[in-house]
Amino acid sequence: METLTRFLLILHVAAGSLALLAAVFAISFRKGAKKHNLAGKTYFWSMMTVAATAIPVSILRPNLMLFFVALFSSYMAYAGWRFGRKSRYIMNRKPYVEWAMLFVGIAMVVSGFIQVSTGTPMGWVLVAFGSIGLQFSVQDLRGWGKTEDFGTRIANHLSHMLGGTIATVTAVLVQQVVPRLDPNSPFKVVVWLAPTVIITPLIIIWTRKVKATQKVRLFLK
Repeated sequence: METLTRFLLILHVAAGSLALLAAVFAISFRKGAKKHNLAGKTYFWSMMTVAATAIPVSILRPNLMLFFVALFSSYMAYAGWRFGRKSRYIMNRKPYVEWAMLFVGIAMVVSGFIQVSTGTPMGWVLVAFGSIGLQFSVQDLRGWGKTEDFGTRIANHLSHMLGGTIATVTAVLVQQVVPRLDPNSPFKVVVWLAPTVIITPLIIIWTRKVKATQKVRLFLK
């Protein structure tokens, strides 16, 4: 069992690293270009691999935080991919995935507050990620089945994909920085939340500009 866990962890780290690299390239390439599409597909499948490996590891080595963050990041990547592909934008299926994320988000927030109330500051991380997941799932459910203009659809694509990127960057920092901190250090929470605090304003600025201009570029002449 330990051999399986180690294999899953190696695959998990490799997929996370590839997802982060693909995200950088996807942002760099023009939307619609073949290079952008290839980077986007690589990012999507890497994120699915991250989730597929993180969930069993979080069960084999009980880790509620890893379990919830894996569900959160996989949803963000999936929803971003759906918005990015016009052919899959309006779907015939019921929004089961979106409802599932809604309940997961609630579970994350509740679990986070329970941890905080018992003296575990890391619970704030679950509250933060759970709140973001709730916001996106409600937004996606309200817009389900509706046809939106290009700017709104691409803004949704960007916000979801970059939301998943936040989780990826967070995971890298947690793996590289947190183990070097004292187990009781309050800076562990800072490391967990820093990518969210730094990247979220960029997402808001970018998506608002896309909706207003109907163009994907962040900086316009």
